[in-house]
Amino acid sequence: MTRILFFLLFISFCSTGQDIKAEYDKNRDLSRYKTFSMGESEIITPKDQIQPNEVPLQKIVTEAIEEELKEKGMIKVDSAGDLIVTFVAGSEQRTDLERLGPLGTTPGNSNQTWSRDFTVESLIIDLNDKNNTLVWRVNASVNAGSQDIKSLVDEIVAAGFKKFSLKPKKKKK
Repeated sequence: MTRILFFLLFISFCSTGQDIKAEYDKNRDLSRYKTFSMGESEIITPKDQIQPNEVPLQKIVTEAIEEELKEKGMIKVDSAGDLIVTFVAGSEQRTDLERLGPLGTTPGNSNQTWSRDFTVESLIIDLNDKNNTLVWRVNASVNAGSQDIKSLVDEIVAAGFKKFSLKPKKKKK
């Protein structure tokens, strides 16, 4: 029983490390969009924290998005695509502070406190049409840990565009 409880607790801690959401209109027909072009994007990080090397990160994110959309059947054009892709990426250092009461301690030992420092990576990807109307948004916040940034970005992009399909919607009878 203890092993099952430990396993469930471990799974719940792991699941809080990633939050990847795709926001879109489920009734919108995406089959009319054939091309995409990359718009303005930026890397943001608080000034008091270490700045990531913007050129490689911007290149990694751009390549991941382009590859994913091409796999979905879209064609990249230099300008005036049916969809304009933009993104904002950044990282922020955070600290968790937890105070545990006198659980399991001796009478002379009162509260126990622990803290952990971690980095939260955020990536927001927007696909807007020519009228600047939002068509698709991927909003991700993940605890980076020691994971390679390229594999992390690839994972976010793949999860964010998992339901993105250019196939026409089937009408219910």
